Amino acid sequence: MLRKKGINFFIVIGLFVVYLVNGVIAIQKNSVTYDEMDHWSYGKRILKMQPQKVYPFDDASAMPISGLNAIPRAAEQLLNPSLSKTDGGFSDIMHGRYVTLFICLLTGFFIYQWSKKMFGEKGGLFSLFLFVVCPNLNAHGTLLTTDAYAALLTVSTTYYFWKFIKESGWKYFLAFSISLGIAQITKYSLVHLVLIFAVVSIFVLVKRKTLFTGWKINLLRLTVLALIVLFITNAGYLFQNTGRSLSNFELHSKSLSSLKETAIGKIPIPLPGPYIEGLDLTIYMNELGAGDPNVSGDNYLFGEKRAGHGFWYYYLAVFLFKTPLTVLFILLAAIIFLFVRKKKEGYPSTMIFLLGICFYFLFLLGFTNHVQIGIRHVILIYPLLYVLAGFFVILPIVQNRNKFITPILVIYSVVSFCVFFPNLISYTNELIPDKKTAYKIMADSNIDFGQGEFALAKYLKKHPGTKRAGAEPGLGKFVISINDYVDLNNTNKYNWLKEYKPVGHVNFCFLLFDTNTSLPNK
Repeated sequence: MLRKKGINFFIVIGLFVVYLVNGVIAIQKNSVTYDEMDHWSYGKRILKMQPQKVYPFDDASAMPISGLNAIPRAAEQLLNPSLSKTDGGFSDIMHGRYVTLFICLLTGFFIYQWSKKMFGEKGGLFSLFLFVVCPNLNAHGTLLTTDAYAALLTVSTTYYFWKFIKESGWKYFLAFSISLGIAQITKYSLVHLVLIFAVVSIFVLVKRKTLFTGWKINLLRLTVLALIVLFITNAGYLFQNTGRSLSNFELHSKSLSSLKETAIGKIPIPLPGPYIEGLDLTIYMNELGAGDPNVSGDNYLFGEKRAGHGFWYYYLAVFLFKTPLTVLFILLAAIIFLFVRKKKEGYPSTMIFLLGICFYFLFLLGFTNHVQIGIRHVILIYPLLYVLAGFFVILPIVQNRNKFITPILVIYSVVSFCVFFPNLISYTNELIPDKKTAYKIMADSNIDFGQGEFALAKYLKKHPGTKRAGAEPGLGKFVISINDYVDLNNTNKYNWLKEYKPVGHVNFCFLLFDTNTSLPNK
């Protein structure tokens, strides 16, 4: 039977195998990151039927989807009821990472399927390849957090919405509704998908002149959508305290507290209590902003720190420096293509739709998010960009006159990926040629998410003359994390080291100094 399959089938399988092998290697090589313990803790409690938000700031953005990552430990416990671990959950986190890795294979599946339907087999293969060598999706697709799940649910929900708009019928509408519902128990920022699809739906209905003439079917679909989304959201939180009004909650955020004493605050909400509590705490943390000790260190960009508020261009900037040049080139080509294309060439409405969602999140979070701690907040746009990228290989100029362009982009992408692998969290493109100076542009989880401890321990063992920097100045070789060096938490502990220039880096997320020979940092 396999003989009947074409070469493209084996290329697809090969690409998925590469993705999995890379992921398995990266999981073992990267230490537990700062947020994984919080997500693991909540996921474990979900499986224990305890969806309450117990630890206000730690549980705020934790979601029921993380219960999937706790399944390996649950299986271990069932097989060995007397099992008791003493490693604080670190082995469970490492095992739980594999769940994220395998589930996020679906992200590649949706990218390939969607691109293939629009741009043919070559377009689908190119889009899938970009997914496999995407530093950001691969980096977070091997962690026990919700960011990679958010990318998956964004592309799956958008894909089914697109299929429904194109073909109508209940099959794709129900798939869209279910996917949108799962998105709501994955990450709070995905509530924006509801707004996006509402606006686009109204636009489509107006264009088709069925907004009012088809009001019966429109109302039926809206009702079904609402019931499915509400059911999944409530099921995710085990239907705990559903139907309470805001007046029955102890709220922290100004935004929701302002509604508490109004008539709206008396209305029963068809959402579970832990969902409302987590949303309130997430909004509250955003109101406090970066720099608050309960939230995060300062926002940091281009060497400037800000507390309480962020940079409107933050996500645009980190996107520019953390996205492979191949993807930036194709993004620019897509925008140009939309202006110069022939009348019936390409899928302009779909391409504009995908670009619109991408820039919506890049700008919206820049203006509204006051806790800007990494590109991981917007990695959900990458699958949409890779679907869009499929158009590139079918361009006549690429197929007929410049066949060498695609192989060059492929080779460059692989090399750029391999330079950082397996520490893809620290990836920056060639716009930052000297990697030990990346700290001048960005920090936090863009570079150092706590993933480099294994690599640092190995380096220090191999170089016994190098030691971690401390508060006391000294002569010799020192290593320090980028977050500590730029002093995101304003401890002023390592100010003495800022008088020197780094002479190198360890694993891209630690800076090396030799105070005996380093030039003054002027």
